[in-house]
Amino acid sequence: MPLRLPQPPPQGHTSDARIAAIAARQHALITIWQLLALGLDTSAVAKRVARGALHRRYRGVYVVGQPTLSPDGEWLAAVLAAGPGAALSHRPAGKLHGISRFHPPRIAVVTTTKRRPNGVEVHRVRTLDPRDITTHNGIPVTTVHRTLVDLADDLTPHQLANVIHEAAYRGRFVEAAVRDCMGRVFGRHKLHVLERAIELHHAGSAGTKSAGEDAFLTLGYPEPCVNTDLHGYEVDFHWPQHQLAVEIDGSGHSPRHDAGRDRVLHANGYSVLRLAS
Repeated sequence: MPLRLPQPPPQGHTSDARIAAIAARQHALITIWQLLALGLDTSAVAKRVARGALHRRYRGVYVVGQPTLSPDGEWLAAVLAAGPGAALSHRPAGKLHGISRFHPPRIAVVTTTKRRPNGVEVHRVRTLDPRDITTHNGIPVTTVHRTLVDLADDLTPHQLANVIHEAAYRGRFVEAAVRDCMGRVFGRHKLHVLERAIELHHAGSAGTKSAGEDAFLTLGYPEPCVNTDLHGYEVDFHWPQHQLAVEIDGSGHSPRHDAGRDRVLHANGYSVLRLAS
């Protein structure tokens, strides 16, 4: 009986396997340049789109084998669409690093290219120093120090102090690296916000931790100490000169713990006001 050699798989099968392998490393995504590098032409790409093997997410960026993406996939898709060297930035970067409580209304990216993916908040810069870019979970993203610089554009000092507090808690706040990055950026008009946030951090403030606390600070009272230690307890707001403490009661407060804290503060001469968030 003659020996029968196995037949090589069809070219399309081989290409699909390579596409799947790339997508598996990129949150189910592949770019047109990667498809072309695999030997496909635009006609072959169009055929895969027509039969549902590829789904266009942005110009030149496709989802492989499924119409939807994970949150990480959505972030990476926007970065890929923004061009070579782009990175996730601002509030989404803070979320990806796990240091920010601030929900990003839109995906934000920083890039040196002129690309403007639809629906993406694009921050175009002339240069992007490699020291300010890293990768987290397979997604190019601004480093923690660059993210702090960027967040100074739209957070208050007390909000940014909370981001610094969270970064420091995770061992990821390096002031020297932040100041180096501040010296590399050009045309930034709110670096004073970051300077003040760093001052608050050194003073022991954890910054504001909730929307209720943010709102309280807008009422125009003299600036209090915010989430600093007072007689062994972290107090939302207090004015040492007036021996007054204000607590914004919300989901993070425990009645039993709060009662014990109030007794200690009262024993030390403080009046305590509690406000519902």
